[in-house]
Amino acid sequence: MKLIPIPKSNRKRALIFVDIQKGFLKRWKKPLLSNLKKLCVQEFYDLYVEVTFHAEKGSLWDKQTKWIFTYEPSVSDVQKLLEGKDVVRIKKETRSAFKGDENLNKILKKKEIQEVHIVGLDTNDCVFATAQEAFDLGFYTYVIEECAGSSSGEKMHKNAIEILRELELTNH
Repeated sequence: MKLIPIPKSNRKRALIFVDIQKGFLKRWKKPLLSNLKKLCVQEFYDLYVEVTFHAEKGSLWDKQTKWIFTYEPSVSDVQKLLEGKDVVRIKKETRSAFKGDENLNKILKKKEIQEVHIVGLDTNDCVFATAQEAFDLGFYTYVIEECAGSSSGEKMHKNAIEILRELELTNH
């Protein structure tokens, strides 16, 4: 099994799963989920964060973009990967995992987390926003490219990865 390249450090780390929900997976399902399984076997994290998104009727998403996404949990594959682990669960109605119903920054600081690895969907949207905010809050930040994707298509994913690489916010 080929290993996923992960930055080596002695820092306490968290793995943040962003919006790995059925409605976003589409064509990313097989590579994304199989790579997540590889990563979770390969690496240990001090904390795991499961983030889920929803945009209800009457939300800003509905008012400005005419788009609704009814709440759904993370796919069962993710739920199985998190069994028996130290997990924080966050629901959000915006892009960044740091703007959910729990204060993620405070939780990470309390657990003395210094580095975050971000996986999930969409690379060009919520993964991107979470990575930017994590860095701005002082965390070493890496989007794990093999475990990210975009329901908006390959072009959007590649464009976001290109920007994140330029900012040195990926594992490559």
